[in-house]
Amino acid sequence: MDDKILKRLQRKFFYVPVTLGWVFIILACILIFGISYTQSIAQVENSLLKAQARPYFDSVNNDKFIYIFVDEGKLSPLYLEDAFTEEEINEVIEKITEGKIVGNKFSTKSGKRYMFEKSISRLTEKETVKYVLIDYTDTHQTLSTLAATLGCISVISMMAILAFYYFYAAKAIQPVKQSFARQQELIANASHELKTPLTIVRTNLELIGSDPSATVEDNKKWLESAEYQVGRMHTLILDMLELTKFEATNTSVERTPLEVNDIVEGMMLSFEATCYEKSISLSFSARETLKVIANKTEIEKLTSILLDNAIKYTPHGGKIKVDISRQRKNVVLSFYNTGEGISPEDIKNIFNRFFKADLSHKETSNSFGLGLSIAQSIVQSLKGDITCESQVGQYTKFIVELPKYTETEK
Repeated sequence: MDDKILKRLQRKFFYVPVTLGWVFIILACILIFGISYTQSIAQVENSLLKAQARPYFDSVNNDKFIYIFVDEGKLSPLYLEDAFTEEEINEVIEKITEGKIVGNKFSTKSGKRYMFEKSISRLTEKETVKYVLIDYTDTHQTLSTLAATLGCISVISMMAILAFYYFYAAKAIQPVKQSFARQQELIANASHELKTPLTIVRTNLELIGSDPSATVEDNKKWLESAEYQVGRMHTLILDMLELTKFEATNTSVERTPLEVNDIVEGMMLSFEATCYEKSISLSFSARETLKVIANKTEIEKLTSILLDNAIKYTPHGGKIKVDISRQRKNVVLSFYNTGEGISPEDIKNIFNRFFKADLSHKETSNSFGLGLSIAQSIVQSLKGDITCESQVGQYTKFIVELPKYTETEK
């Protein structure tokens, strides 16, 4: 994955949500205005129909209505004098006289807007035309103000979405970049770690091949050296597979409520012989039986890594203590061992891949510094946290906090 692919992915994180956000805002504003417009015009039309059916000015908004009667070409307006000026009435009469009105709405030169209903009555031999008009200028201005307001809101919202996703896209792509960088780092470090054992194996094979007459016994030390280095490479490959597995999103892993006490105690039994050989005191304590949501293999691997690490750095006659307790809503697993401890500088890097606090045996040890990285990946996949406390020359303690399972979670 190169920079071009990352930039293309970043653009997708930007353009797709921005487009969807803009479409949503535009449609929402159109819907709000459409509903408001329909309701307002319907209310005006309803008032107009009621005014047409009632006696003159027997309605709520009397000052909004104008009645015009056309009898043999003569127009007779009827209205409340305080509500309309003579100029406004003349403009209305002019519009009706022109007969160029399309629909039932029109506007005048003074900016007034009217809606009307036309009816014809034949009570006598003469035909009388009646126009009932309503002034809906205020309603039109309200709708215009609403349209302008929604327009401003939509523009501001669209700019806000644009700004948000401009920064979000860059931030959203960071985990991908980090994952890619970690992958490159893993490959680079693994290549470096494999270089030494492969070189040694090649050298041993060349030495064996240099003397065709030599027996297996004669080449025993070269064969043993090659076998040991192959074992180191095998360990590295297995550790890398474990790390990749636990760093992946384990959606397919079946996790159930487990009694963590039993699993930890069971794993401690498999380390008793090693502790006995080094005269290490191994003890376990738990105040109560506690459960977590996990896969048994995950807890076993986590316990194995931390116990193996503790035994490796505990001197002869030292002590290892494993404690399980409850702290609020978490199950706390504590792995304590006496020994040289870890410096504050090294603690900052203790969970980094291929990091080893003790570099004196780096080329000959079977440890490649992946164990604690695997442990951290397991804990993080279980939505927990792992930390390290140490005092140089005295002790080291790893503390694992996992969410506690309760019966209500069923």
